[in-house]
Amino acid sequence: MRRHHKRVGATQEDYNRRVDPLKILYVCIGNSCRSPMAEAMTRSLGGDRVEARSAGLAPLGWIAEPTIAVLEARGFSTDGLSSKGLEAVEAVDLDVVVSLIGDHGLNVLPPGMGVRREAWPIPDPFGEDEVFYLEVARQLEGRIRRLLGDELRGELLLP
Repeated sequence: MRRHHKRVGATQEDYNRRVDPLKILYVCIGNSCRSPMAEAMTRSLGGDRVEARSAGLAPLGWIAEPTIAVLEARGFSTDGLSSKGLEAVEAVDLDVVVSLIGDHGLNVLPPGMGVRREAWPIPDPFGEDEVFYLEVARQLEGRIRRLLGDELRGELLLP
């Protein structure tokens, strides 16, 4: 359980793991739709308890308009979102790495990146209508809520 006080007998590393924000990286192909959605949702749902980042294997360099529209319609801030590649993301001490393209995304990442690695086969909404983007957002939000609940042991009060 993540706590903000040091227990007798706990190591400094144990203590740091409890008070440091949970570091999560979401990876997809273009870093224009799915992974920026996940980043924005995680920032909002996790608050200062989480550091969320996203990156693409072949970044487009821009966030798709329907991504922004769906996030804002669902009440998630889009501040600071940008499309970037793995080389532009600090990937040190990641607690969780999530591939939104399934196992393939994890297979192309450097070994050892992330303490916990997950593959979520989320469909790519690029080029689809806003209804499809909305369905992808719903899938992501459900998985993110479960991930945060698992990682933070239910201490977050998720809206």
